[in-house]
Amino acid sequence: MSRGRGTNVLLGIDLQSVDEVEESVTRFGERYTTRLFTEHELDCCRGDSRTIAQGLAGRFAAKEAVIKALGGGEDALPWRSIELRRGLGGAPSICLSGAAEQLARRRGVRDFSVSLSHDRGLAVAAVIAHAAPRRFSGVR
Repeated sequence: MSRGRGTNVLLGIDLQSVDEVEESVTRFGERYTTRLFTEHELDCCRGDSRTIAQGLAGRFAAKEAVIKALGGGEDALPWRSIELRRGLGGAPSICLSGAAEQLARRRGVRDFSVSLSHDRGLAVAAVIAHAAPRRFSGVR
């Protein structure tokens, strides 16, 4: 998809502690993981507790970054309505459903770009929402 002049970009970024996620998984178990993550996301995060926590922390940061990009702070979005999927070659992509998908439509979002990174016990996600240009009326 072309992302030239006819596109408005909305940015969201979030940082998440891997230790905090690992502690929540240990303390709350499935009650925590199934409330926040889809089956696909949980299937992608396998291994020892640290590896699982690192994968989930990145996904949590991506969900928060999507909410920020959509300006959805005032709308309580179900965590599972935002899903981080693995595309071809393992590249991450965003898939929305339900309330998150409806909010994206209202904001004119056509698609997303997402980047994740992990270092020193932190996961960071940056999300760009590519939206139709807004038309302004009235005085600027």
